[in-house]
Amino acid sequence: MPPTEGDFDLRQPSQSAFAAGEYTFADVENLEHCAKYLNQSLVTFGFPASLDLFANDPVSIARTCNCIYFLLQQRQRDVEFRESANDQRQRLLSDISRLEAKVERLEGQLQVKDREIATITRTEAKNTAALKAQIEKLQQERDEFQRMVIGNQQVKTQQLHEMKKKEKEYIKLQERLNQVLMEKKKESRSGMEIMNLLQKEGRQRGTWNGKKADNDFYKKIVDAYEAKNQELMAENTDLRALLRSMQVDMRDFLNAPNGLPKQSLTGNERVESDPSQSPLVGKMDVFDLPFHMARDQIEESLRNKMASIKERMVQLQDAQKGAEVTSEATERELELEAQLVEARSIIQEQASIMSKHLAKSDRPRDSIIPAPAEAVCN
Repeated sequence: MPPTEGDFDLRQPSQSAFAAGEYTFADVENLEHCAKYLNQSLVTFGFPASLDLFANDPVSIARTCNCIYFLLQQRQRDVEFRESANDQRQRLLSDISRLEAKVERLEGQLQVKDREIATITRTEAKNTAALKAQIEKLQQERDEFQRMVIGNQQVKTQQLHEMKKKEKEYIKLQERLNQVLMEKKKESRSGMEIMNLLQKEGRQRGTWNGKKADNDFYKKIVDAYEAKNQELMAENTDLRALLRSMQVDMRDFLNAPNGLPKQSLTGNERVESDPSQSPLVGKMDVFDLPFHMARDQIEESLRNKMASIKERMVQLQDAQKGAEVTSEATERELELEAQLVEARSIIQEQASIMSKHLAKSDRPRDSIIPAPAEAVCN
């Protein structure tokens, strides 16, 4: 029975069999069948066919030599291709190992970047909370300062009103004092006129009719004098009370800690108040002295208090300037808020850039990993 294609494999010949001189493919008995099989195989693989192995003519021998030469060249090409395939396989394995190391390194870097992003996010949250708390604090301070400015303006308006009122009272008091002085001068002049009349009447006393008319005359004079004196004393008492009340009001107005005058007190409460509580309090018993003795002290006390009121007005003007400075601080707060908005926009841009970068780094990693497997399969 002739050998079949499954019994012989020419692609992988056994070198040990050739070396030992054992020929299992053809022998003396099956040469024709072997020649026919070789011709069919050569035609199948595209080599020159119709070889006549038993011919002695040079053409057939040359054809056989050419076929063997083609087989040797194909064998050489197969060997070279196998070597190049092995080299390419080694290179691909090296590339795979290098890419695997690179993937591991990139994964490590990705983890580091993830930790950095988490740290930046926590820091941003803390900074945002701190900035929010600071903004709320600044807003509270601004509101409180605005309330203080409004309160100071109200206090200033009230103090100006009180000062104008006290100035009017002071002017009225001065006019009243001048009027009292003029009346006292008139009284002294009228007393001198009465004395002159008494002297004249004394010289004419011898012509009077009786003692009763003399007593009536003196009684009328004394009654008129006492009535005038009582009227002047009552008026003097009212003026002293008015001076005392005005001085107490001015003292309370100047010594008030918040710039607001205290609630008005009654006359008895003002008299009973402790004068040692304030350095601006004048001596209250000076109003009980005669006017010619207490005039200098009263004028000096009133001048001092007017000077203190003017000084208080200067302080109020300085407070108003401080309010203007605070308005500049409010503008600074607005600038800080604008900077905060700009910083937030920058942080958002950085976050978007990092997210895009991470997305790009994920796509090459997915495309790199299956490439070595495809090369190995090829």
